[in-house]
Amino acid sequence: MNLLSRGQTTPARERFRSFVNAHPDDDRASVALYWTGDIAYSTQKDYESAAHDFAELLKRYPMSQRAPEGMLKLGLSLIQLGQVKEGCAALGALPAKYPGASPPVATRARNARRDNKCR
Repeated sequence: MNLLSRGQTTPARERFRSFVNAHPDDDRASVALYWTGDIAYSTQKDYESAAHDFAELLKRYPMSQRAPEGMLKLGLSLIQLGQVKEGCAALGALPAKYPGASPPVATRARNARRDNKCR
């Protein structure tokens, strides 16, 4: 987190990934994996890597505190990659899969579905 707070996103992402690989059963691994995807999505605009990381988060740690936001960003990443149907499916599944998602995450998913004319 120190690297990330100093804007050193590439080394931060590498360290988060190393932590996940070295300690997959640690409670913090899901959060570290979320950050690999978030850095790829938010700062590096590497939507393919972000989609991969968020999909891995949802597969390996579906009950993580970061899973709802991971599902949101998976959908947004897929849309950025031109996979609108798949992105819309992820956004649409979020309320059922994570009914306790925070209001900002739920609202952002709903708005993204509207903005991308998801059915």
